[in-house]
Amino acid sequence: MPLQQKLFQKQVQKMIMSAKMQQSMHILQLNVVEIDQLIAEEMAVNPVLEDTSLQESSDVNKEVTESSTEDLPKIRDQENISLEPDWLDNDNVWFSDFFDRGKISQSIEKHNFQETMITSTSSLQDELMQQFRIMAENDEDLLIAEHIIGNIAENGYLVTSVEEISQANSFSLDKVNQVLSIIQGLEPAGIGARDLRECLLIQLKRQGKENSIESMIVEKYLKELAAKKYSLISSELKLPLPQVKKYALRISALDPKPCRGFAAEALSIVPDVILEKAADRYEVIINSKNLPKLSISQLYKKMLKEKKCEKEALAFIREKLQNAQNLINGLSQREQTLERVSKCIIEYQQEFIEKGVSNLKPLTLKEVAEKLEVHPSTISRTVANKYMQTPYGTFALKKFFSQAISTEQGSLSNQNIKAAIDELVKTEPAGKPLSDQEIVSLLAEKGMPISRRTVTKYRNALKIPAAHLRRK
Repeated sequence: MPLQQKLFQKQVQKMIMSAKMQQSMHILQLNVVEIDQLIAEEMAVNPVLEDTSLQESSDVNKEVTESSTEDLPKIRDQENISLEPDWLDNDNVWFSDFFDRGKISQSIEKHNFQETMITSTSSLQDELMQQFRIMAENDEDLLIAEHIIGNIAENGYLVTSVEEISQANSFSLDKVNQVLSIIQGLEPAGIGARDLRECLLIQLKRQGKENSIESMIVEKYLKELAAKKYSLISSELKLPLPQVKKYALRISALDPKPCRGFAAEALSIVPDVILEKAADRYEVIINSKNLPKLSISQLYKKMLKEKKCEKEALAFIREKLQNAQNLINGLSQREQTLERVSKCIIEYQQEFIEKGVSNLKPLTLKEVAEKLEVHPSTISRTVANKYMQTPYGTFALKKFFSQAISTEQGSLSNQNIKAAIDELVKTEPAGKPLSDQEIVSLLAEKGMPISRRTVTKYRNALKIPAAHLRRK
């Protein structure tokens, strides 16, 4: 059958994000330090934006505006130029009440802000994103990379699954895996690994030992290697014992925590949310004291209204006005969303804030999203890299979320169980470490009836060695 070319129409549903939506999503996931940097960068390139907190009075602004308009360029061509769209007469669009100083002025002074000063340090995430941007092929890859890198802990490990990132943000699983593979090729070697085995294999691959004996030992006999069961490995691989010990020595030279030498993000944490306890309730305050109070320059608004501007200048001003409006709206939306999410978390996790991690209730991003009637990816962006300062300590917003473990007594938070296991190991008798079965029995007495397999799983997640390796 000969090939033929034909034209036909086809209807498909496709979601296309505008530049405004992309900017709003980007702003939402920034913490207060990054917001300060974003505003500074935008004000440096957008003359329409003004920081009204630096202005002495509105009278001075009016005087400056009137004197400045005398020097405006003459009109060269006014043909078919529409200068007064509806939004020009709406001051609410141009002046943001995003930074409500009246609301925070009294409460925020109670806190020691020397410990929460905005600093400009290069974080691990910043360094990784800088490396990734060189390799990124499109905006989607950058967006996925932001979510993956945002979930990389200080030790260099990815602390969430690719399935969760895919489902929460509507990315294809194959695409997330593809971007993760690129990230795992960044420096330092081992970054983005999901467990110790993958971390070591990445480092061996970087050394050109992808199919080596060392890789085989790590892949199949990591537990035996950790327990120093060299004879067993020697027997299984049919290798001389001295040779196995030589391979073990090479493997021990690899770094199990590839980012431990990386400088800390900052000497102190900058909270994005401050929680004040009143007589019978909690008040959520968005930390914005040190951020500029943005508005639109009256001078440029007047230039458009009075039509005393050339065509090219008009196009430039229109573009900058729109950019300024999008930034102010994005900041306002971020503040509103962060406040709503924080209030929802506090309403659900009040006992955790007052009594500690043992009172953490199971809570997922999906549950908060359903209550606030937004997409789970919105909640994910809102809590990413942000902290809440409470009267009982400062916590990462992600700390308030945990998966549920079903038992006969009801649902337990996996964070509660991990904390209980960690506490039991820390207080176990010297020279007589608790076995996993003994931990199971002790947890059952605490009202946490779980299986030995679950204890082993969480013990490994906490990087706690087996009992025979904890003997002193």
